[in-house]
Amino acid sequence: MNKRLAILISTTWLLTACAPQSNYVFRDANRPTYDDAISVHDLKELDGQSSLTVLDVRLLEDYRANEVLIPGASYVNPENIEIWASNIPEDTKVVVYCVKGKWVSQKAANYLSEQGIETYTLDGGIEAWQKADYATE
Repeated sequence: MNKRLAILISTTWLLTACAPQSNYVFRDANRPTYDDAISVHDLKELDGQSSLTVLDVRLLEDYRANEVLIPGASYVNPENIEIWASNIPEDTKVVVYCVKGKWVSQKAANYLSEQGIETYTLDGGIEAWQKADYATE
């Protein structure tokens, strides 16, 4: 992740930690799919590319239950997506992941894609990353 984007996301995360939830609802029956996914092995090969941003978008209680990240990733609360997504430059490629790579990351990916951001989900989420025995931090 490039330094400017890391600072923007960190600052946004701090500002939104106590902010009210956005209008983009994650806790509803809407379970969209998102077709652009990459495998954990492909993400591992992309490690360190400055044009790639990896975001953990697990719901806050899921993140708190297992506070580990894929190396280089940043945690962002998906329920504040309208706030932090506005800080992502359109020319940045983003990979989002949740617990299993299902509805939370797919819903976030749909939103980011609608904002013009090239977005991918991580197939299998953090569970697949850990099952592959890749390091976390």
